[in-house]
Amino acid sequence: MQFSVCLNLLLLSFAVVVISAVYDYKPLRQPTMYESECVKQWTKFSTSDRLVVTLTNSLEAGKNNNTNLHLHGVHVSPVGEADNVIPIVKPGGQRRYTYDIRADHPAGTFWYHPHAHGNVNSQLNGMMAGTLIIADRPADFPIELAAMEDIVMILQAICVEDCLNKFDNLQDSIENKYSPFMKGMETTNEEGEEKVWPTDLEIVEDDADVPLNDTSLPTVFVNGQYLPTVDLVVKEYKRLRFVNAISNNVAELVTTRDSSCKLTVLAMDGIYFDKPKAKEVIVIPPGGRADVAIMCAETGEFYLETDCASSRNKLLGLLNQHRVPSQRIVKLKAITEDDKSDDSDSSMVATRLPPVLPKRPAYMEDTFGSVKHAPVIADRNKYNFEFSVWMDEGMTYGVNHQKLDMANINYSMPVNELQQWELSVKDYRMLAGQMCDLNDGSSMERERRLAMSSHCHTMSHPFHIHATHFQVSDIQDATDPDGILFSVGDWRDTLPLYRGGVQIRFMPRDYMNSLREIEKMEKKTLARTQSEVDDDDDESESDETEEEKR
Repeated sequence: MQFSVCLNLLLLSFAVVVISAVYDYKPLRQPTMYESECVKQWTKFSTSDRLVVTLTNSLEAGKNNNTNLHLHGVHVSPVGEADNVIPIVKPGGQRRYTYDIRADHPAGTFWYHPHAHGNVNSQLNGMMAGTLIIADRPADFPIELAAMEDIVMILQAICVEDCLNKFDNLQDSIENKYSPFMKGMETTNEEGEEKVWPTDLEIVEDDADVPLNDTSLPTVFVNGQYLPTVDLVVKEYKRLRFVNAISNNVAELVTTRDSSCKLTVLAMDGIYFDKPKAKEVIVIPPGGRADVAIMCAETGEFYLETDCASSRNKLLGLLNQHRVPSQRIVKLKAITEDDKSDDSDSSMVATRLPPVLPKRPAYMEDTFGSVKHAPVIADRNKYNFEFSVWMDEGMTYGVNHQKLDMANINYSMPVNELQQWELSVKDYRMLAGQMCDLNDGSSMERERRLAMSSHCHTMSHPFHIHATHFQVSDIQDATDPDGILFSVGDWRDTLPLYRGGVQIRFMPRDYMNSLREIEKMEKKTLARTQSEVDDDDDESESDETEEEKR
């Protein structure tokens, strides 16, 4: 069965030209993408390439349909015609982006999406996103990985009506109901009738029941399809490139309980681990990516699932609150070698994992140094960054309990000096001693009642820096005691923050950084940073941007 949801309101033309700048080589194996009427966009290119993108905004007129483009996780300049998220493309407009990919850029999985302030949640919920892959270099690409079929899996979700979380509601999102642009706007016409936006939602089914048996929860689509099938030969590995393009929800990936299928993580956010890591559950925050090798040891039909387990309530929050609900998302059909079709590509080496994975580029050297040569970090490069929420004429978000002032640059960073940031969250609405009861035995009805209270949400902030990866250098014990979210030493560009605190280190380059949270960025901007650049830089280019709550 294929079940497609196509949103005719949200349409962009995305034309890509890849110009090889220094050298050209063919990928060892092209990724597989399921064909879909909704999601066809993925692009693969190589280091040293020049990527030229022409973005045409074909949306209907109106500020809510302004858009632009962000390359999430790619280390490119964020000014001028490159990954500049400040200029917007109005309906009917067009903009050309030019990205020069550095020769030593890490190979990995990245993605692109709109970044027009106030419209991101709306447009992401309209499935405006795609996958970017920077090809592995043949010289350091393990033969075990080269033998695996490479499959793109971009995760998106639709919640049709009466959504438990209002930010998930499809029509409200498309109408941009929670955008700051909607504040003060009339919601009725002269006759007092509620205004109706031109939302065109079409549900198509193929001789099967529509799977929306609970329209109050998001239904996951993989590459625009409902429950696609992946065929595997028993004990053969395939590489799945997951992109969580669901704007508001953490995805918790597992295989069918008691199945013989195993998940091994190769990379997170486009950066390889030193060695493959076996995982029972893989948590991917909004905007995060995970490259996963999957293998089934026995024949049969199994499933990849999202598992919103109550056992992780204390870590991730209430069931179905900013967590993808439990559901099957991909069917796994494990067959024997004899059952393979004649045109299948077979290789015995695909039954092994590589003992080590490709190394990071030199400019992403370990921030810990060595026992004898630990890095010395100047006090001016240490920063405490608290995501705060409090009540002030409504729910208010900020950094270090301060509202954003766009005229103020909160923090300046010297280029090429190691930074150490302490990241934490605090909800000032919580009274002393007041806690939400997240015991595992809570019933669904009670969960729903708790969810209605703004004081009972686990405060979460996926933390993202544009064009920069950072290394987790320390974790408070209460943050992630079981190591489900991340570990010390991991490299990320999108980090889920819940209770407790996390320390990160990174080296700022000669361009700006931006932090944001998709879910709340529609209404609240938090803080800005600026890298200190040479005085002879073009002053007409903006070297600063907003850090937004994501």
